[in-house]
This record gives sequence, C-alpha cells and structure tokens, in this order.
Amino acid sequence: MNTPVYSNLEEKSHHFNHKIINSKEELDELLETWSMKDDSKRYIFRGVNNAKFKLYNSGQRAWTGQELEKLGKSYQEFIQQEIDYAKAFQSNLLVKFFNAFGHNAYDFSILSFLQHYGSPTPLLDFSYNFECGLFFCMDGMSHYASEDIDNYFSIYAIDTNQSDLISILNHLESNTKNIEELLSKHGNIDVDDSEVLNNLENLNYSRLEELRLFYLPGYQDRGTRFTIPSRPGFQLVYNQHNLNIINQEGLFVFNSDSEHPLEDYFNDGKFTSFNRTFSLKKIHCWDIHKSFGEYILNRLSYKGITRDFIYPQEEFIALSAFKNFKGL
Repeated sequence: MNTPVYSNLEEKSHHFNHKIINSKEELDELLETWSMKDDSKRYIFRGVNNAKFKLYNSGQRAWTGQELEKLGKSYQEFIQQEIDYAKAFQSNLLVKFFNAFGHNAYDFSILSFLQHYGSPTPLLDFSYNFECGLFFCMDGMSHYASEDIDNYFSIYAIDTNQSDLISILNHLESNTKNIEELLSKHGNIDVDDSEVLNNLENLNYSRLEELRLFYLPGYQDRGTRFTIPSRPGFQLVYNQHNLNIINQEGLFVFNSDSEHPLEDYFNDGKFTSFNRTFSLKKIHCWDIHKSFGEYILNRLSYKGITRDFIYPQEEFIALSAFKNFKGL
C-alpha cells in the first residue's frame, strides 16, 4: 500500500499557509527574509525534495507502506519493540555508549539514534536554520520537466510559539515541579514514587506517546538538567548526541499517530474527529520550482552549507586531521 501524497498544488494549498515560488524575484525575497539568523529559535524548518509528499514520519511510512499491522501488533508496540531491541543489542551496547557520556539511555535518546541511522520512528527531522532546511530540499532531488506538483520541492516552517505545541523540556519541567509539590505536601510520610520517577527519569516512550504531539529540542551546551530537591538521587539531563544534529541545528517533532500526517494537527483551530485537542496555526509551506535548485545550492555552498557540513562523518574528521598535518 502506497503512502498517500498530494495529487496537485491546488489540493495541497488547502492544508497549509501556502505560497508557490515561480520566479527568481520571489525566491530572492524568500531567501532574504528567512535566511537571517533567528537566535530565538521560534521557527523550525523542514525541507522536502518533492512537493507532493505529505509530512509523514518514517514510522508512519513503514507502517502503511509495508502493511505492518498484518503482523498482529499495534503501532505503539511496533515502536516500543524497536526501542527495546536496540537497547538490548549486543549486551546493551547503546546503553553503555550513552552511559559513557554520563546520560541514561532514554527511550527518546534511542529513538533519536534509530532515526539518525535509518530505522523507522515517530520522529520527523526539522532544523532551526532555514538554510539547512533548504539544503534538504536539494538532497536526493531529481528534476525532469513534468506537470504541476512534481516540478516543485517544499520548505516548511512551524511557529513553535503556540501553547498547544509543547517542547519535551516544558513537559519535563512541569512534571518535576508537580512531583516536588506533591512530595512536599506529604511531608515525612513515606510515598512510593518509584514508578513515577522511573518513567520520568527514563523518558519512557509508553508514557510520552500519550501526549501525541510535541517537539524535542536539539543539542544544547551541557544539556538541560532537571532535579527534584526532595529526591536528591533523581537525575535527568536532556540533550541530543550525534554529530549531524549539531551542524544541522536539528531537532525532532514527535507524532504518535499511525496514519495522520503532521499537517493534520495544524488546521487553524478547526477541530475534527481526529484533532479534538490541538488548536494550531497552519504550517507555512513554500513550494519552489525545481529549476532553481542549482542557484540555491550555489548560495548555500558559498555559506559553507555543503554535504560534508550537513553530514559530518567520523572517518572524514579523522582523515582531515591527518591530511592537515601533511599540508594537503
């Protein structure tokens, strides 16, 4: 079964705050407006090499495209089993890897690892950097003169300054405060908080998937630490650990639904049977004609945004260090 796509630009325009870029003047205006550095990180961007693709994550595409429901498991069981297997692989190799950085192997750290290396997950890659988002439009793009939507690639922008789009950091901060307040009310009375703290301390997927939609911020210097004063043994430090996400200024948006693409949550507050909870503004979408691909790549290359920058490889770093010594 094929994952659904948009059949034409007109159909797509009803689902986004939509603009079609067909001239160099329009493109230059877009680039000048959105290429400015935004240290507030209010907007996040995603580039896609064909405008017809809906904003499905890789977990949804695998679930639908490979008809995995026929294996007799739920979508949630599919994702949880991936996490559990990855944690246990080769005598807990990934757990040891994360522990070496002084961090637990959180379920969402494992999901980030799986996403980075191509396993299906409920995560969708975004960037705080508009130009990095543009690079991903070019990545794997092919252009053969065709009709309507296949002649375009897309870049998307989401305004994170919306109360119904929470960061996992906001969720963790709220939870630790609530737990501390609850424990303080009980005073010296012994409270069995082990399950609650364990779920929080390990960022358990089974608990967080109930939130349905949130975003996971990217790398931060030293990470973000959460504490519960009355439980000094509690330790939770959130960060992202891979080279790509640092250079790409990357982050993830989590969508726990098995069939609805991300844009279905963002419909200007028009509630449907699926979206009864979230009131979110439509995602910005610019569909850009593919003939501008080389022009954009040249602009990005001039600013140092190249494949080697976007996808830094450990082997390339090591080889470059040796070549630098030899003066090559």
